[in-house]
Amino acid sequence: MKDVSAQQSVMESLDQDLQALRGLLAAGAKLYVSCDRHEMMETILRQARAMTRAEGGSLLLAGAGTLRFVAVQNDVIDTREIARCLLQQEMPISCQSVGGFVATTGRILNIPDTSRLDAGSPFHINRDFDARTGYRTQSMLAIPLQCPDGSCAGVLELINHRDDRGDVAPFPASLNAGVLALASVAAVTVSNEVLQERLRQAHLNTILRLSTVAEFRDDDTGSHIRRVSAVSEIIARAMGLDAAGVALIKYASPMHDVGKVAIPDAILLKPDYLTTDQRQIMQRHTVIGAQILSEPQDEVLSMARDIALCHHERWDGKGYPGGLAAEAIPLAARIVALADVFDAIVNRRCYKAACSLDTALEIVRGDTGRHFAPDVTAAFLASLDETLASYPLLAKSAN
Repeated sequence: MKDVSAQQSVMESLDQDLQALRGLLAAGAKLYVSCDRHEMMETILRQARAMTRAEGGSLLLAGAGTLRFVAVQNDVIDTREIARCLLQQEMPISCQSVGGFVATTGRILNIPDTSRLDAGSPFHINRDFDARTGYRTQSMLAIPLQCPDGSCAGVLELINHRDDRGDVAPFPASLNAGVLALASVAAVTVSNEVLQERLRQAHLNTILRLSTVAEFRDDDTGSHIRRVSAVSEIIARAMGLDAAGVALIKYASPMHDVGKVAIPDAILLKPDYLTTDQRQIMQRHTVIGAQILSEPQDEVLSMARDIALCHHERWDGKGYPGGLAAEAIPLAARIVALADVFDAIVNRRCYKAACSLDTALEIVRGDTGRHFAPDVTAAFLASLDETLASYPLLAKSAN
């Protein structure tokens, strides 16, 4: 009987290891194909929870002496509201918190019962989550995401292990190899993603600086370009574009007026309305911009060329330079058209004063179906609160 029992135990252990391996391979495949940072972090946390049978957990990223929540999950309670608060929070990396202790020491922390910590414990349990939700954090497992160079990329915090009967219990004292392997994969994935994000930001900063040279050559130009980029990104996301499409618009939109580099200052900076001849010269900036961006070598420049050429086209076909109408206008150009006009309305220009938010919204709504695509306006209005974050003075006046 002992031999049968021992054999059964070995088979159960092998089966658990096989499930862990399958989970690890599935997680690795998802991480490999994912280009969405949020989806990537959610996948890491979801798979770690599945491997440890945790009913909840969070993933924190390390950076500049702080830990920041990037994913929060729980099978028992709705975490959407609390997640919105947590995902904005940062806490110092110190031995005071569980996450900080793990990130600082590089040790795995397995707490059977959070209400029974030793009196001399070097960390404490933050009860804010439980207090806000009525949830009870009983058992906790915190795993550092250790990179090959010894640095800590973040921390996995797993909450309330469920045993074979479905009851909350301590996490097993010995973790299976799959969980530790997932932590290693996650550490490299997170570290690489952080590096990629820094490269993307550096790329965007370069685009913004080069685009500034081509704009109005005044002090507010850089701010205008950044706001148009930010609003275009928000509209694209509200329209349901995928992460790759949203990123393309974010990086391509700053080059919308690159053709203005060839427009004389006497016209570009004229503090009055333009004559017919001057307006025709000004309108040439769309064609010049497309020429500057001709023969693009990547998707960003290809979209930037379409935006530069077509962001002054109108939904009713009365725009320039080609008189395109409706969906003949590239979607990215339709989005930037609204973002560019909105920013021009609510900010002072050399030839006009700034308008109020109410006036700007009245103009946008009134020109929908004529200047602006109806679906673009709908997305803009649906995400207006997010847009106003780029316009502090407007947001203040709206409240």
